[in-house]
Amino acid sequence: MEKNLPLEIEKKFLIRMPDLEWIKENTDCKIAEISQTYLGFKKNGYGDRVRKMTIDGETKYYYTSKKSLSDMTRIELEREIPEKEYLDNLNANKWGKTLFKTRYIVYCNHLKYEIDVYPFWSETAILEIELKSEDEAYTIPDFVDVIGDVTGNRDYSNSSLVNKYLKK
Repeated sequence: MEKNLPLEIEKKFLIRMPDLEWIKENTDCKIAEISQTYLGFKKNGYGDRVRKMTIDGETKYYYTSKKSLSDMTRIELEREIPEKEYLDNLNANKWGKTLFKTRYIVYCNHLKYEIDVYPFWSETAILEIELKSEDEAYTIPDFVDVIGDVTGNRDYSNSSLVNKYLKK
């Protein structure tokens, strides 16, 4: 593997919809409103997307390229971009659809947990746990009820969810 590439290492779980009000009131939590549009895949295996993310009234835009190395690990090349570049990518995009989600970013157990809530699901959500290595120990917070480990299951990737649930 190439050295010094930025890696995203995470476990992913399908969970029952948690008590979001309880999470907001009782955890160290930030809430992000996210829209991300998939731009397609390149011959080198990288998938590209642009993302608009608003936290506490501040909006930022990102261009991201990802390539899977294993079920848990991806190369993630991400950079913040100006709004104009984000809009230019949306206007030029012929491939992708835009996925909207609300992300509850919770810090506990010395880890960052991200609970993604989608408008097309009312009973379930996705929990992602960001890790430093594939063998790092982690615990599931008590307020989360896991249905199953979906790490590496393409059916639960955001790019698959957007194609399954959204029309262009």
